[in-house]
Amino acid sequence: MQYHPTSEKIVGILRDRTQQDNSLFFRVLVGYYFCLAASQMRCSINTPDRGEIPTNMYALNLAPSGYGKTQSMNLMEQEILGPFRRIFLDSTFPYMAERSLNELGTNRANRNGTDIDMEVGAVTTEFKRLGPLLFSFDSGTSPAVKAMRHKLLMARAGSMNLIMDEVGSNLTPNKEVFDIFIELFDKGLVKTKLVKSTADNARSEEILGQVPSNLLMFGVPNSLFDGAKTEEELMAMLATGYARRCFFGYVSGSAINLNQTAEQMFDDRTNRVNDQVIEDLSIQLETLADSINVNKKLMISRENCILLNEYELNCKARAQKIPDHLEIKKRELSERMPSLMTAPRSPVSTSTTRSSWLKTRERHSV
Repeated sequence: MQYHPTSEKIVGILRDRTQQDNSLFFRVLVGYYFCLAASQMRCSINTPDRGEIPTNMYALNLAPSGYGKTQSMNLMEQEILGPFRRIFLDSTFPYMAERSLNELGTNRANRNGTDIDMEVGAVTTEFKRLGPLLFSFDSGTSPAVKAMRHKLLMARAGSMNLIMDEVGSNLTPNKEVFDIFIELFDKGLVKTKLVKSTADNARSEEILGQVPSNLLMFGVPNSLFDGAKTEEELMAMLATGYARRCFFGYVSGSAINLNQTAEQMFDDRTNRVNDQVIEDLSIQLETLADSINVNKKLMISRENCILLNEYELNCKARAQKIPDHLEIKKRELSERMPSLMTAPRSPVSTSTTRSSWLKTRERHSV
């Protein structure tokens, strides 16, 4: 089996730009940003046996200092996804929000027997009071996450995307956010906290629905695996459910290709063919950001569903052979659910890791 040609082209470009030989970090990174774009447009997967499933991805992606993490993320966010982001924030999201708010206000007016213009004005004010949409964010609080989710429920478009750099340093301060993101995985459902409603701070009316959520944690391995408090908190997070929800990328050392000349390195970094690939892909993604593509559904065939079921059964059978004292590894393997996978072209490859459980999932990329 081979990787998807489009994503693998980007992986190759990232390797040229950073001069790194190991592709694992880049494959997880590319998969995440493609998934982020799909979830912003509320793309979903329609399966014959499990129903409709939203697109989302959680990932823990680690590589040593100097590997090119920031450089590769800037390429994905600015050069490849930049035009998509601009069209989505400036045009698509406002358009979808306006349509949704008008419908929401009309429904409330019909239900309450009140004036439609008044109700539409009220929901529009409530929507604006929640603040501007963040395409992604690097930290937050539980109330802020719930407020952003409420805004996205009102708009019926967009997704919540937590992208955290230096996860080892930021793991403990953001425990509150990680606790709520474990609930948001898959269908983006979370319970509303009961707060006192006053004249100055009226409680918002609950809106039923789903909001896709994506999570990317990246950084250097040593800051996470410190043999102390941070590592203990990471293990606790994995045990609560992150182990089976995350894709893992782990690069233990920098693998720079030294068997090349300075001229070859220059040619790789200034390759005009690569620049054209990036430009063409950014244009394609910009086109996909059009509102006509919101709520697209991708179908999975019966044959591919059967393959996914075989994968699930295989994981459970293998988990039975793992001793009970290896709780995280056993749970991660036994509870792997293929429900978020589409018809796969390729599995995400494995990598040597510090712990036996920390390996790339044998799931497949969307």
